[in-house]
Amino acid sequence: GIAEICDVPDSVANQKRHVRVIKSDNNGLGISIKGGRENRMPILISKIFRGMAADNAKGLYVGDAILSVNGEDLRDATHEEAVRALKRAGRVVDLEVKFLREVTPYFRKASIISEVGWELQRAFLCPLGPNASSPPGVAPRSPPRADTRYIPLQLTHLARNLKYHDPENRCIELHSPDGIHSCILRAMDPQEATTWFNALHSAIGKSTQKALLDANRALVSIIGELKHIGWLSRRSGGGEYTHTHTHRSTAETGPNSQALAALVRLNGRSSSESSDELDKWQSIFVAVTDRELRLYESAPWSVEAWSRPFESCPLVATRLAGAGNTSTVGSNSSTHSSVFCIRCGTTRGVVSHWLRSETNRDMAAWARVLVQGCHNAIICQREFSFRCLFQGRPCQLIVHLDRGFTLLDSGLGPASKALWTFPFDKLKGSADDGNKLLYLDFSGTEDGAELELDMECCPKPVVFVLHNCLSAKVHSLA
Repeated sequence: GIAEICDVPDSVANQKRHVRVIKSDNNGLGISIKGGRENRMPILISKIFRGMAADNAKGLYVGDAILSVNGEDLRDATHEEAVRALKRAGRVVDLEVKFLREVTPYFRKASIISEVGWELQRAFLCPLGPNASSPPGVAPRSPPRADTRYIPLQLTHLARNLKYHDPENRCIELHSPDGIHSCILRAMDPQEATTWFNALHSAIGKSTQKALLDANRALVSIIGELKHIGWLSRRSGGGEYTHTHTHRSTAETGPNSQALAALVRLNGRSSSESSDELDKWQSIFVAVTDRELRLYESAPWSVEAWSRPFESCPLVATRLAGAGNTSTVGSNSSTHSSVFCIRCGTTRGVVSHWLRSETNRDMAAWARVLVQGCHNAIICQREFSFRCLFQGRPCQLIVHLDRGFTLLDSGLGPASKALWTFPFDKLKGSADDGNKLLYLDFSGTEDGAELELDMECCPKPVVFVLHNCLSAKVHSLA
C-alpha cells in the first residue's frame, strides 16, 4: 500500500528536520520522488510505501522536500542526480527534509488523476511475437507530469447510459478498446454533457476512420476489405438461434413493429427506470467487410485478433430487419440512442441481434452499410447453390441473380439434368417451416401447386439469400 497524503502538525510545517532511515536487507527506502532542477522544483517525496523503511521511520511525509542525503546537498540537484544519491546512500540514510504545505494540493490532484483512464501497451496493429518483421509500434503515453493524464481515444467506446445509470443525462462514458477500463465524465448540466459528447464523438469518429484505413492495409488479404467498423451495444440474450415459421411472401416482411415498439419502450431512458436495465446491454465491436458481418467482444488490436471474431455471418444471408429510437414519451432524456435489428439466416436457425447506436446518424450509417453490403455481396457472387431433396431425389437448387431458380438432379450420371427452371418474375410466394422444408410457389407450374423442397437443415440461409436477391434487383431498378 501507499501512505496517504495527510495534514502534518504546524510544528513540522516549513521547519527543517533530520530523519534517519535504516534500510532492511535487500530493500530500498520505500519512497518515490518527483521534481528536480530541470522541472524548476525541489526534490519532493511523492509516495511513501507502507511497511518499508521510510514508513517505519515515522518521520517523513508526502510533500517533504529532500534538502540533503547523508550531507550531500540536493537543493539544486536534477531528478537523476537525486536518484543516484539515494541509491548510493548505504543502509543508514540521514535525510534533511522540509515539509512544503503548498505542494500538497498538487499531490492530491496527482494521486487522483493517476487512476484515471488507461494506457495502451502497444500501438494499433503492431506486430506480435519475436518473429515480427517490423518493430512494435509505440503507443501514446501520458506525459511525465503527475497532474496530467492522456486518455487515448482510438477505438474507444463512447456511450451514455450504458454501464452507468444517469437519469440527469450529465454523464459521458468512455470504455477502453479492450473493454477492461472505463472513465466516467460528469458535466455540470445536460447541455454541457451534450457539447462534450459531440466533441468526443467527432474526434473518435476521425480516429476510427484512420484505424479503418490502417486495418485495410494490413488485413485485406486475410479477411477482405473492411467497409465499416465501430462499437455498438447489443441487447443481452441476443445471438440465440430461433426456428420461426415464415409465411408465404415474395419478400421478407419488414420490421416487426410490435417487437420493436416493445424494445423501444423498454429501453427509453427515464428518471424512474432501474439501473438494472443497464445490465441488459453489452458492448460489442462490429465490423462489416465486403463479405461478412463480424462481431468481437473487444476492439481487435492485432492482426491475429481480427481473424478471431466470436461470431460472423455472410452478408448474403444477413438482413436489416428493423430500426427505431429509444426515446419515449415523457422521457427527460436529451440523448436519443437508436436501436436496430440484424437477422442472420443459418443452418441452425435465425440469429437476431438487437443493437444500439448512440446517435441517429450512427444508426443511419450502419443501416446504409449493411443494406449496401448485402446487395453488393449478392451482386458479386451472383450464383448460390444449395443441396436438397425434391420428391425424395437428391438435387441441387441453384439461385442465380439473373437467371432465377434452377433445380438440378444430383443423381448418378455424367451431367446434371435440370428438372425445372423459373425466372424471378414467376415467383408468386415463398415460405418455410423453420425446420427443413422450403415452399416455392411459381406461376406456370403444371398443376399450379407449390413446390416443396427438403433442405435437410434449417432453410433460412436459402430464404435470406432469396430475399436479398429480390432486394438487390429492386434496388438496381430504383
